[in-house]
Amino acid sequence: MLRRFLEEVDTVYVEDEVDPDYGFTEYLKKTDSPVVFRKVKGYPNLNAVGNLCGSRRIVSKALKVPYESIQEAWADALENPKPYEYVDSAEFTENIYEKPDIVKYLPFPIFYRGLRRRYATGTIVLARDPETGRMNASFHRLMLLEKNRLAIRIVPRDLYRFYILNRESNRDTKVAVVSGVHPTICMAAATSYPDLNELQIARVFHEFKCVNVDGLDVPAEAEIVMVGRILKDEEADEGPFVDLTETIDAVRRQPILEVEKLYMRNKPIWHLILPGGLEHKHLMGVPQEARMLKIIRNTVPTVKRVYLTVGGCCWLHAVVAIRKMHEGDGKNAGLAALAAHPSLKMAVVVDDDIDVENPNDVEWALATRLQPDKGVVVISGVRGSSLDPSQGKTGLTSKWIIDATIPLEAGVNSFRRII
Repeated sequence: MLRRFLEEVDTVYVEDEVDPDYGFTEYLKKTDSPVVFRKVKGYPNLNAVGNLCGSRRIVSKALKVPYESIQEAWADALENPKPYEYVDSAEFTENIYEKPDIVKYLPFPIFYRGLRRRYATGTIVLARDPETGRMNASFHRLMLLEKNRLAIRIVPRDLYRFYILNRESNRDTKVAVVSGVHPTICMAAATSYPDLNELQIARVFHEFKCVNVDGLDVPAEAEIVMVGRILKDEEADEGPFVDLTETIDAVRRQPILEVEKLYMRNKPIWHLILPGGLEHKHLMGVPQEARMLKIIRNTVPTVKRVYLTVGGCCWLHAVVAIRKMHEGDGKNAGLAALAAHPSLKMAVVVDDDIDVENPNDVEWALATRLQPDKGVVVISGVRGSSLDPSQGKTGLTSKWIIDATIPLEAGVNSFRRII
């Protein structure tokens, strides 16, 4: 569970009283380690945690796999999910509030000055596919409207499909929102993969059980659970919000989530994700790397590593390391990377002697192994990421592949570093 995990890693404990408005941000920017806030102004019976998945080092410890094996382990789990078992009760039922005025119990911070909307960010939404009954877990930010009403940002993936199907049948979408779970469950909820019950991916690495709450599978270890409905016929303006690129996302009309019950453990831990911070980036990027690795391997079986760079927001730029066997492998790997992750804007392909996480190493490969007129490919007029502010209003962008692998005809010896 989360509490035990925080005791096992290098957690920073903040004993000073912290104001939810702007106060969390200052601490979370200073470190990539988990940070526990023991005194939250206005909420004496609650702790908060941020940077729970703030680095690959922490992810490695959570999964209990070597740092260099994260991608392989996660990719294997996608193919071999593990069913979970059920229990009859959970500690989060220690306190139950009907149609709560949520902000009395949970802080919805303002993270950045100049923005006035209050958000919950470390919130995982659990829902069931109305056609197949499959459970789905995914992160969604929640903007406080009033009392028990929240605007929920839904991108066009599984939960959005459930919502549309239910709306077409004149039904609301029943959901449970959980916060304060083990990092493996967070990683799983951040994973996008077809026909997946994300909780079963988490179960590969972390032993937990679920409890049935209003027909939904909810991890019994959760600190906080909100049960409610995404309303079929009500929307609100959602935003502004600082997104992954550290720029302000557009204000959109989004559905309203109405909370019917709030469940909380005694002295619960409320998970905060700093918008645009390292945890936000790693939760988006690390699961996507494993998915990309699987797909690129179908085209170039000798791919070794995929890394979504921090400078590229762990979303828009990737470095791919391959063991080059044939001319053209570099460009093929780049094309496969762009296909595997449609939001990707740049794919740099290097040989497997290059450390993909070291920007100096990658730049060295660009300096010594790349001839731009031969290795750079630009693809114009394609769909990109809605998070990329440079693409403007058209939704179209340019993407590029940089093949910085050694030309086989030249022989490798003259391209190897001596020191």
